[in-house]
Amino acid sequence: MCGITGIWTRDHDQDCIRADVETAVARLRHRGPDDEGIWANGSGVALGHTRLSILDLSNSAHQPMVSRDGRYVIVFNGEIYNFREIRSRLAHIGHPFSGSGDTEVVLRAFEEWGSDAVEQFIGMFAIALWDNHEQKLELIRDRIGVKPLHFGWDGKTLCFASELKSLRAYRHWAPEMDLQALGEFLQYGYIGGGRTIYKGIQKLKPGHRLTLVKGQQPVIESYWTVLNALDRRPSGNDREIEAELEELLISSFRYRMVSDVPVGLFLSGGVDSSLMTAILARHYDQDIHTYTIGFSEDSHDESRWAKKIAGHCGTVHTEYILGVDEALEIAKDWGSLFDEPFGDPSGIPTLLVSRLAANEVKVVLSADGGDELFSGYNVYTHILSRLTLLERTPDWLRWALSSGISLLAPFISTGIPERFDVPRTRFKDSIRKLHRVRAMLDDSTSGHLMERYSSYWQPDEIAQLVQTYVSPRPSANSYPGQAATQIALWHFFHYLPEDILTKVDRTTMAVSIEGREPLLDHRLAEYAFSLPLHLRRGSLGPKHLLKSILYRYVPREFVDRPKQGFGIPLRTWLKSDLRELMTDYLSEDRIRKAGLLDAPLVTQSIRRFIAGDDTLSTPLWYLLAFEMWRDKWG
Repeated sequence: MCGITGIWTRDHDQDCIRADVETAVARLRHRGPDDEGIWANGSGVALGHTRLSILDLSNSAHQPMVSRDGRYVIVFNGEIYNFREIRSRLAHIGHPFSGSGDTEVVLRAFEEWGSDAVEQFIGMFAIALWDNHEQKLELIRDRIGVKPLHFGWDGKTLCFASELKSLRAYRHWAPEMDLQALGEFLQYGYIGGGRTIYKGIQKLKPGHRLTLVKGQQPVIESYWTVLNALDRRPSGNDREIEAELEELLISSFRYRMVSDVPVGLFLSGGVDSSLMTAILARHYDQDIHTYTIGFSEDSHDESRWAKKIAGHCGTVHTEYILGVDEALEIAKDWGSLFDEPFGDPSGIPTLLVSRLAANEVKVVLSADGGDELFSGYNVYTHILSRLTLLERTPDWLRWALSSGISLLAPFISTGIPERFDVPRTRFKDSIRKLHRVRAMLDDSTSGHLMERYSSYWQPDEIAQLVQTYVSPRPSANSYPGQAATQIALWHFFHYLPEDILTKVDRTTMAVSIEGREPLLDHRLAEYAFSLPLHLRRGSLGPKHLLKSILYRYVPREFVDRPKQGFGIPLRTWLKSDLRELMTDYLSEDRIRKAGLLDAPLVTQSIRRFIAGDDTLSTPLWYLLAFEMWRDKWG
């Protein structure tokens, strides 16, 4: 695992260019503390690299790496798990190799197959490739979006980097906050769709490449999409399909154990991490090290189940109970950990379990992706059952109920509190919930409901917070298939890369270990989305086929329980140990002075939360996360 950065500019002041790249590389050193390098051609192009040595620990894997004939120069972040097979094919047709790692294989593959080489790769990667002959720069991001790649283009200069903090090193950096992106963050807790918090700075989307040829504008195109799998159907009956999926899982999991340094597993005790652990324990012939974070609050603690799975599978298991004091320290550094506003509070335990693993291993496997590929989130059940109910409710009845709420709510809200001595704040909360019921009655598609369930600040509230807002996110209805498939694709294209994978990348890299995602092998993604719905959500519930396989590896009672998720007791902590942090950062004077958010609405929301409106815990955390980020970078 590594950090990459670089620049192509018409400004040929090489001293300035090299100084900028050196600073940019230094800001990525946590991603690669083992080695670093810079290459510059004297004509405005420079590439930088920091290295976390995982494969081929010798100097022969040093980057930037130049091809034998000097045509190509590469910096590469990630792993190509099938590099040995590709190397064998290339060696057979005459390519020599001096090292044993995957970067040299990637470079030789581009020499042999050009841009199509990416189609050969099974892995995670962010690649920058400079072609001296064609004066062309290519940026390529892996299919699922496991590895990050940011870039900015102002018409004369293109800068890129693994993290935004590295882009800040370039003198061309001229940040301007995008208030619509801020609104998107407040709605969902992350910024997606290739956008960042800054105007003019983008994320290269998963499965895309950017090509910039001298004298032209950058061209961005897709080279892979999981949508192509929707028209396929696996052959065979359900049992044969299950066997084929199991073989794919074994292959994917084994690939992610390829390393010249120790590898460990994050084990939460849920279906996905238990499946990963159980399969590797049976099919991998070395000791398996597993790591778990628990909580003192029983409502959020799954560590006892992880311990049962570890004991059954015979892993070398380490667990740690997260205390609120440690959570507070991590929260205080939130703005440094994430380069742009980021709201997923499970980043706190993920960072701590990464620290725990870093004491013993340099690579960890995280079982993310099962919910997206096999329709595992609780929201699927809520939305699909609501859609079924709405379909059974006559249009006239839905219209009548919605109209009745709209007409009666203003009258009730002005008359009842005074007449019956009901506390006005509590009553306003009830009226607000009544309006949301009316909105649900009006929502009749998966897209409408998905937005409702996924939005923490609603769009009308965000418009008040930031003056104006229209969600830039495409509706789930824009994706093909049945409602369940549309929701899964929405999660796959947005929540997965921009929340889940961002969280794992930043927290593992913060402690200089490599995070791998074995369930996000692109072959598994294609296979999962080719399956009929009853094999993703069937008689065993969400993740039907994964559970069917898992029950043959571990006792069913170890994992057959309601989905819990890897969250923290946020509501409790914000009302106690994190309360001072929240009130300090969200004080009315501070918010008013910044001039970005509506100070009275923020203050009113805090008062409602303290008075008992627990629905505001996540929205207030998002505001706190933004203000902690702004304090560091804004």
